[in-house]
Amino acid sequence: MRMKSYGSRKAAALLAVALLFSLAGRAQTTVIGAGYTTPQPLDASPGQLITIFAMVNGKQPADPLTASPPLPTSLGGFSVLLRQTFIDPIQIPILSVSDTQSCSSVTPPLCTTVSQITVQIPYELMPNIPHVSLPVNFARLDVSYQSNPTSSLNLNPIPDSIHLLSSCDVASGPNPSGTCLPIVEHGDGSLVSAANPAQAGETLTLSLVGMGQPPGTVTTGAAAPAVTPALDGVEISYDARVNASPAALVPTSAFPLNTAQLQPGAVGIYNVTFLVPALPPGVPACDSNVRSNLTVNIKRITSFAGVGICVVPTGQ
Repeated sequence: MRMKSYGSRKAAALLAVALLFSLAGRAQTTVIGAGYTTPQPLDASPGQLITIFAMVNGKQPADPLTASPPLPTSLGGFSVLLRQTFIDPIQIPILSVSDTQSCSSVTPPLCTTVSQITVQIPYELMPNIPHVSLPVNFARLDVSYQSNPTSSLNLNPIPDSIHLLSSCDVASGPNPSGTCLPIVEHGDGSLVSAANPAQAGETLTLSLVGMGQPPGTVTTGAAAPAVTPALDGVEISYDARVNASPAALVPTSAFPLNTAQLQPGAVGIYNVTFLVPALPPGVPACDSNVRSNLTVNIKRITSFAGVGICVVPTGQ
C-alpha cells in the first residue's frame, strides 16, 4: 500500500534514519594484526614471489589452480594491482590460487574460506634504498575478486628480501611427500636431509626468492631464459654449530660470487651453488636431537636468510 500522508512519509523517513544508525552501530571490524607492536608493511623486493591470504565473504572453496609462465594477471577470479608513488598502477602476474577452510571450535562450527594467492611482485617496483636521500616510495597491493575490491596490503619496497624455499612453498611445485624440507639439492636433484646428508667437498644448490632486481632484462611473470647474468653482491657464510639459527655472519671469502642466477624456466626463483666445507672436529652427526650441524647463510644488500643442513662429520 502506498503511503500518501505527510505523517506516513515522515515516519518512513525517521525509520530509515534509525536503520542507518543501527547498521552503523553494527559495522564490521577488520582485524589487521595482533601482538605487542603496530603491524608493519610487508617487506617486498622486485621480482619476489609472495603469497597473499585473503577472505571473501560467502566464497565457497574451489579447486586449486596453478598457472604456467607467462603468468596471467587474473586467476580463479582474483586479480591484484600494484600501486606505488611514482609509477602508474601495474597488474600483477599470479602463479596460483588455492582455498582452505578456517573453522571455529564452537558448535555449530563457523567456517570461513581463506584464499591463498601467490603472485610475483613486478620488477618495476621501486625499492627504497637505505641511506640514500630520495623521496620515499609508498606501495600497496589491491586485491580484487570477480572485479570487486576485497582488501589491500601495504608494502615496504626494499632492494632484496631473501626467502629460502622449502618443499612446502607454492613456488617449489607439487610436494607429494607432505614433508617440508629446504630446497637444498645434491647433484642428482635429491634433497639434503638427515637421511640423505651432504658430504664435505660436495657442491650443493639451494633455491631462494626475493633476491631483488636481476641484471639484464627480465620480464615479470615470464620464465627465465636458459642463461642469465650472475647476480652481484651476494655473500655466503657457514656456521658449523648444532641447530644454529640464521645470522649475518662474516662472509666466506672463498665463495664464488658468480653462482647466484635465475633458475632457467622458472619465475622469480634463484639458484645458488656452494661447496660444502668440512665440519670442525667434534661436531656431531644429525639425529633426533640434532636437526642440523651446518647453517648456510645468504646475504645481499638489505636482508639475509639461512638454512640448516646435515653434513657427514669429519672422519665418518
